[in-house]
Amino acid sequence: MGLGTVGQGVLRILRDHGEALEHRSGVRFEIVRIFDRSFREKGDVIRDIPASDNMEDVLGDPSIDIVAELLGGIEPAYTVVTRALAAGKDVVTANKALLARHGNELFELSHQHSCEIAFEAAVAAALPVIKNLRRGLIANEIEALYGILNGTCNFIITRMQEDGLDYAAALREAQVRGFAEADPSFDVGGKDAAQKLAIISALAFDTRINEDAVLTEGIEHIRLVDHQIAADLKCVIRLLAVARRDPLQMRVHPVLIHEDHVLAHVRDERNAVFFATSNSGPQLLMGLGAGARPTAAAVVSDLVFLARENPETPEYWISGTKDPVIHHEYAYRFYLRFQTYDRPGVMADLARILAEENISIASVSQKEGPEPVNVVVITHTTPEVPLRTAIKRIDALDTILAPTVAMPMELDL
Repeated sequence: MGLGTVGQGVLRILRDHGEALEHRSGVRFEIVRIFDRSFREKGDVIRDIPASDNMEDVLGDPSIDIVAELLGGIEPAYTVVTRALAAGKDVVTANKALLARHGNELFELSHQHSCEIAFEAAVAAALPVIKNLRRGLIANEIEALYGILNGTCNFIITRMQEDGLDYAAALREAQVRGFAEADPSFDVGGKDAAQKLAIISALAFDTRINEDAVLTEGIEHIRLVDHQIAADLKCVIRLLAVARRDPLQMRVHPVLIHEDHVLAHVRDERNAVFFATSNSGPQLLMGLGAGARPTAAAVVSDLVFLARENPETPEYWISGTKDPVIHHEYAYRFYLRFQTYDRPGVMADLARILAEENISIASVSQKEGPEPVNVVVITHTTPEVPLRTAIKRIDALDTILAPTVAMPMELDL
């Protein structure tokens, strides 16, 4: 269902590697039918496979065992998946938006009809995050997870860090190379990573999926100077998806991490997920987390998984019954950058407001130069709520020339 770039990649793998797949798995796949709204324009790809733009040709065909939903978005994907499950068909999906919004309902429906939903491709494409959680790490309690889950953001951040590009130039390069959409807001605003984190966290912490519980901040406000200052601190900036247990915390935000940490070496469009586990120790998965070929490979992996699965015992992917809740009481060391006039009294105003909100300063630095100047404050560990109050007060000062940049420092990963 859906013959876009990912769908065509799946078709290509099944055609070109079908014999190898059968040899490795004992499973032979037959593509019974293709649904695509513009199938008439894709005859050179479809060739001799029956195709139509009528969903009923797929959903009403009793010979079909598995439906691969590669449409994206909420509708008609939601209708396709619910109808397929109700008809007793297993589903493979690469649709993180659908699962983030309707996953709890869809997994419950799959159990009612003794069907399966496989969704490795929806989270981190080629990275086997989902199966690792339910296979290799099932005997563990996941204490925390840290992920770089959006290739667009990671590419932009890396090019700023390594090539000295400003944000706009790095974004343009990402768009030219196909790593960013014409409207990149969903990616650079952190929403894509938040949906993925909501799904992974549900499996890791035995809760229901709740994307609204993920506090989300993007990378649009980060400037080249922040990367330069981070380097002076022996740190790098990454858009990090963070989830911790007891109490469950889920957030996506740009952070400073030490330059020696393994996640600091995840570059360009690559993704990674780092698990802290109770019995197996630290675990890292790294690779291509997006793109047509990695996503298609994950879809085919799920097809093999479903074909070999016992249809009488569908997997318990979402086993929790409680919804995660939003927690605002985070405490971090913070990196703060204020853009201001180089005038007497500015430092005193900053220090006074921070002190009035009980925020302790660990260090202050300012490089000489023409106005405006950047004043950088590193705080001691402080709760985030009073810090945001202080920033709001500071940004209202006449001497502050741009919104304050504030990033947590995850130095104890």
